[in-house]
Amino acid sequence: MPETLVQAARDGDCLVATLSRPDDGNAINLAMARELAALVDACGADRSLRSLVITGAGPRFFCTGGDVKAYAQVDNAAALDAVFDLIRGLLDAIESLHCPVIAAINGYAIGGGAELALACDLRVMEAGAQIGFPQARLGILPGWDGISRLLPLVGRGAANRLLLSGKRITAAEALAIGLIDEVAPAGTSLARALALGRELAEAAPLSQAAIKAALRDAAGSDAAGARQRAREAMARLWFSADHKEAERAFAEKRAPRFTGA
Repeated sequence: MPETLVQAARDGDCLVATLSRPDDGNAINLAMARELAALVDACGADRSLRSLVITGAGPRFFCTGGDVKAYAQVDNAAALDAVFDLIRGLLDAIESLHCPVIAAINGYAIGGGAELALACDLRVMEAGAQIGFPQARLGILPGWDGISRLLPLVGRGAANRLLLSGKRITAAEALAIGLIDEVAPAGTSLARALALGRELAEAAPLSQAAIKAALRDAAGSDAAGARQRAREAMARLWFSADHKEAERAFAEKRAPRFTGA
């Protein structure tokens, strides 16, 4: 049987995806990218899923990026694009998933591993973990669209410092510049991410999917178009069963019971 490189475990209405190459820093090779892409695709079809948590196996690494040994064999631009476009598509799919995606950063998130974390909606990082973009020290730049995701999060000044220096920063430093959302005690990032997923599950799933889409849209260059599409989404949601349930729950002074309809 082939080795499973992404371990999937359901926890209530949350799915935990664990990158499982701990002896290789949980680096993403082509096989792992394909497994994770298939898992994310399955998540997209599962409307009972309310959150996805991505973490790394073992106590040291979240993900150290691309598999340098494997990618060193790539000898032309077309072959490089064939590999990297698959991973870029994977990160786009993570970003576009209907439910919140939370990175439980349990160790080093380096290079492409940091880019993977950026594709998630929220990032919980353990005290003692580090994150960084060392590509400038390797003679390259972030290749999985990480720059376009980093800039809106931290601003140009912090992005310049991170990318031009290539230095890793601590969880506290990452929180201070807005790169992550929360610092968790050592060994607790997964538990905290699951708790956060349960908190987010109290909101309406159709609304969350629409909000995620509107946020992505608003980050683009077509501001007027993004506003119009958000207005159209608002009208659809206003007449949804979940919104009517929220109105009834408010009137009856109880918690709403959302169904995603």
